Amino acid sequence: MQEKYQKITDTSGIMTFELELDSKIAKVWELIATTKGFAQWFPELSVGESGVDGLILFDFGNGEYEEMTITVYEPKSILEYTWDKNRVRFQLTDQGEKTTLRFTEEINELTTHTPRDISGWHMCLQKIQGILENKDVSFTEDEFLALFDKYQALMN
Repeated sequence: MQEKYQKITDTSGIMTFELELDSKIAKVWELIATTKGFAQWFPELSVGESGVDGLILFDFGNGEYEEMTITVYEPKSILEYTWDKNRVRFQLTDQGEKTTLRFTEEINELTTHTPRDISGWHMCLQKIQGILENKDVSFTEDEFLALFDKYQALMN
C-alpha cells in the first residue's frame, strides 16, 4: 500500500492511500458502498440512502448515529462523503481482473484525533484487501499505537 500526506497548512492536509486489489471492480464497490460490505470491515457504518445527498450512518453503539452526507456517488467509480469536518473519498479504477483503490481524506481541521482516524483507515484498507484475498487481517493494540505514532509524527 502506498501512502502520502500532503500538508496544506498547519491545520489542514490530504492523506492518500493507494492499493491494488486482486478483485474485479464490482466486488470492491459492493464492499465499500453497501451496508453488507461495510459490515465486513467497518460494522459501525451503514448506508442510510445511496446517491448524492444520501447518507452514510455511523452507529455509536448507544442508539445514536452520526449522519455523513454523500457528496459524490458514481457507481463502481467514486464514493465520497463527509467525515466530521473532513471528507473521505474512495476512488476505484478498473484494471480488468484487478482494481486500484485510491482512498483520500481531505483534512480541513487537523485535531489530536486525526492521526487516530488515519490509523483506523489504514487498518480498514488492509482489512478490505484481506477480505478480497480471503486472508484474516487483524491488529493488536500495539500495532494500532505504532500506526498512531507514525501518523502523528507525519502530520506535525
